[in-house]
Amino acid sequence: MNHATATAAELAADHDFIRWVKYPTHDSTSYWSQFAELHPEKAQEMAEARQLVLLLSQEQADDQSCDEEVEFVWEQLQEAIEQDREHGKNGGRIISLWGYTRTTWLSAAAFIILLLVSAALLFSLQKTEPVTYATAYGEKRIVQLSDKSVIVLNANSSITIPEKWEKDKPRIVELSGEAFFSVTQQANGQQFIVNTSKGTKINVLGTEFNVYDRGPEDRVVLASGKVMLSATQNGETRQIAMQPGDLVTVSAGSGLSQRRVDPDLYTAWQHNKVYFDNYTLREVGALIEQQYGYKVEFGGQELSRQRITAFLEVKTPEDILNTLAETFELKITQQENTIYISSL
Repeated sequence: MNHATATAAELAADHDFIRWVKYPTHDSTSYWSQFAELHPEKAQEMAEARQLVLLLSQEQADDQSCDEEVEFVWEQLQEAIEQDREHGKNGGRIISLWGYTRTTWLSAAAFIILLLVSAALLFSLQKTEPVTYATAYGEKRIVQLSDKSVIVLNANSSITIPEKWEKDKPRIVELSGEAFFSVTQQANGQQFIVNTSKGTKINVLGTEFNVYDRGPEDRVVLASGKVMLSATQNGETRQIAMQPGDLVTVSAGSGLSQRRVDPDLYTAWQHNKVYFDNYTLREVGALIEQQYGYKVEFGGQELSRQRITAFLEVKTPEDILNTLAETFELKITQQENTIYISSL
């Protein structure tokens, strides 16, 4: 929830706000105090929301204090009714309730507010908007999830997760691009599932692994722990139980393949290093396109099919291009957003 745009009723139905009002801690008090300073225009909504929380959670209040709080709710209802009257002048139908006694109104007011806030709370529990974290070209980002798991996003990548984890359901992450996952194991054995845009599914308990979801294939490298990878191709689902050091490639053309690798080489991008594992120059060009946003063109198919194996420290695409130029004696030029590579 965006607290800065929330109404009083939405704040009163917010879990974090309720916990702060009923069971304040140093951290929660610090957060809401800072929020109040940054958003002085929300002072009235915060006061109203606080009163609603106290009213609806009150269990052993005497009649006098209860009446005072209901009086506050009463005043707010009066304002709302006046606003409804104004709207009614434009053709809206108004049902008069002024024949009832004030005591009846007070009881009804408390009951109505209880229904409204309960409905808002139920709605907030049922409808949660997904949250997306993304990186631009040439950018990396570290995301810590609410379960203490950590995700490192490579350039031009994104993950989408629910706003809140449900304890009795798997933690599901939708990935596009490339990311490194360090997943915390939960006491209740709650699963952690990563879905790629091409349908590859990685089922985890507690481990570290890298997922590459670009171009025509998915690649998963397991650094530690254990994961179960599943992929469906031509209507058939295959599963592979991965061990640390396994690399599994999922390709529409060649299906699933598995081999042993050094995981550090495939996760080195977190530290501004890149490993080309017998890459064609076309594959190197694709990496530059995907991570830095350039278009790469080669002067002939034979040149683009040449292969390279290298482990480089890379801070800019020029670091990669200079290595290619020196290794293969190439001429590299750039016009606007397009890089041209040709033989000397």
